[in-house]
Amino acid sequence: MKDYRRMSRAELLAWIKQLRTRHAARTRTHRRQAASALRDSAERLRAILETAVEGIVTIDERGIVESFNLAAERIFGYQANEVIGRNVSLLMPAPHREQHDTYLGNYRRTGHAKIIGIGREVVGRRKNGTVFPMDLSVSEVQLADRRLFTGFIRDISERKEAEKTLRHYAALVESSEDAIVGKTLDGFVTSWNKGAEGVFGYTRKEMLGKPISLLIPPNRKNEEPEILERIKRGESVEHYETKRRRKNGRIIDISVTISPIRDAEGKIIGASKVARDITERKRLEREILEISEREQRRIGQDLHDGLCQHLAGIELMSQVLEQKLARRSKATAAKAADIARNVRDAISHTRLLARGLSPVTLESEGLMSALHELALNTQKIFGVACRFECDPPVLVSDFPAATHLFRLAQEAVSNAIKHGKAKRILIRLKEERGRMLLRIIDNGAGFPAQLTRSKGMGLRIMQSRAGMIGGTLALERNAAGGTSVTVAAPNPAGRRKTNRPRGRKK
Repeated sequence: MKDYRRMSRAELLAWIKQLRTRHAARTRTHRRQAASALRDSAERLRAILETAVEGIVTIDERGIVESFNLAAERIFGYQANEVIGRNVSLLMPAPHREQHDTYLGNYRRTGHAKIIGIGREVVGRRKNGTVFPMDLSVSEVQLADRRLFTGFIRDISERKEAEKTLRHYAALVESSEDAIVGKTLDGFVTSWNKGAEGVFGYTRKEMLGKPISLLIPPNRKNEEPEILERIKRGESVEHYETKRRRKNGRIIDISVTISPIRDAEGKIIGASKVARDITERKRLEREILEISEREQRRIGQDLHDGLCQHLAGIELMSQVLEQKLARRSKATAAKAADIARNVRDAISHTRLLARGLSPVTLESEGLMSALHELALNTQKIFGVACRFECDPPVLVSDFPAATHLFRLAQEAVSNAIKHGKAKRILIRLKEERGRMLLRIIDNGAGFPAQLTRSKGMGLRIMQSRAGMIGGTLALERNAAGGTSVTVAAPNPAGRRKTNRPRGRKK
């Protein structure tokens, strides 16, 4: 740097001029750079405004629109040149359209803002006159000589419609008398409607986050893991009848349908359960079956004690007649003997029918003997090969359960002969882990893909009988042909005998 104290006056003036020239050049450069930066900033701001997904509208203190971006054009249906220079109330429905200038006047006078700096839901009006919900956030910009207001607008029509639909479905769920429950894949409750409170007795607060196993009786604990495994595979469980425990400890019958819950990507994240209390229906079904059972027993006793006695009397009279006719005509006596023989056959068949309707062995000797006798009688009456297997022996001490199992076997055998035209039938009874397994296997034609109404009714009765004893009924086509009917039911009171009972396989 030069020492200006040693410069002459001419040198000093020249040096100052040189400094001024350099400063002016730098100033011009800085101004050009500032102007360029300002233009870049303006372009960037314009690009941001035009590419923003939200509608952005700028107005002055009088409510006159100064800017209107592309998103605002899409939302309101106006072109920017149709709105700029006009009052922003153009975008509002009544009564806000008429009151907007008053809002601005009150703010200029009092400084009290009702919407500035606060996001809120309002309604807007499109060019075609339709009104729609929107989120509006307003900010204030204070300039040197005036102030502007910028509104950020988002059309929330789809969101509000989704919320409306959600409220509608929530109302349907809450108004249902059926229990509608959501749970995770680990079995923890995520939703619990009013119907669930009525069916199970627990409030929503008591069950949310709790394991669904609270509702499952001890002898049904193995059901939940099996159901959840099916749900994880994407399967649904429809109209499954089982038992559950209410808060007060009472066991109820329910019919339940369980379906997978999937997220937006289709991943299974839980299960929804719709359960209906069918305790009263089950009680009526049991009552009807009991009435039917009593009526069958009465008919069986009437056949045995009434018709068989009358037939026995006819046989005796035929024998007496044969003896009297023998002195006069051997041919006529032989005909009387034929009558007596046919009557004896009728007595035998009637007794077999009576024992089928009222199986005495079921009461006196148990289920195994009754099933063995069913196999023998089936062979005698229908001429098919029918046998009973039970090794090791199974004792069913619950007489109602034994009766239902016998009737199920009886119906399955009848269906195999009548509908399947079977020539061989196997009745098998065994016990596995405290559960009775009754299986009837035939070599018939198998069950049809579409059951007729009469067959469907018989199947429903069989399902009801299985449900009465807390069991399940399954029909399968055999690989070699024919049908297998399997009944699985708990046998908590059962125990295996060490000796072979009467009536087991011979």
